[in-house]
Amino acid sequence: MNNSLMGEFYFGISENRIYICFFERGKSYYKSSVNFEIPENLNNNLNFRILLVLLKENIKKLEKNLGFFLNNGNISIQSKSYQKILFSFKNIFDERRLDKEVITNIIQNGVNQFNSKEKNLSIVHIIINKYFIDDKLYKFFPKNIKFKKIILEIELICLDKSLLKKIRNLFDECKIKINKIVSFEYAKQFLNNVKDDTMCVSANKVVNGVNQSEIYIEEELSKKTGIFYKIFDIFD
Repeated sequence: MNNSLMGEFYFGISENRIYICFFERGKSYYKSSVNFEIPENLNNNLNFRILLVLLKENIKKLEKNLGFFLNNGNISIQSKSYQKILFSFKNIFDERRLDKEVITNIIQNGVNQFNSKEKNLSIVHIIINKYFIDDKLYKFFPKNIKFKKIILEIELICLDKSLLKKIRNLFDECKIKINKIVSFEYAKQFLNNVKDDTMCVSANKVVNGVNQSEIYIEEELSKKTGIFYKIFDIFD
């Protein structure tokens, strides 16, 4: 049975341990979990095959407990490579109405500039912190206004590119589709004193849109078209 009909799987990955958690549909805390220690550490490229065997074994263990297969999931990563980078992007127009297309194009251009210059980091979260529209500050997307000048303050949450490549390769080998990668350092701010040893509870909050200022990029679509797939609640 497809696990998406039952709920969602999350993988919490630190430098020395991996957690696998299953959340029933609509639940904010996991129903079942397994975990195992990473030989040496996650950054050791010599342990790939051993890590792959352990990951497959523990996936099978959880599948057996639940009674259905794991074929996709979300990943939360705790890493020293975490970086938060702030940018401001400005555009001036003839008077026009503020809409999704304006915001999308500004952010897409900024992301393209970042990716063309940055060789070691990959963006995992994009957050719009502030809108300056005709010199007036807005914390959230203002609807139904016309404007000429806009400045966006954007926060990029990044992780090491080679680390993400290794993790993606691991899950490709397991035939598991990655839906969303979450930075635990970013996600844990939304815990509200809830304990999260697995790193999966906070990731569940982020994936389900706890931060309405975060923009979600559907990876496969962005590779093909460069278009943002979904913006959490900003335009709803």
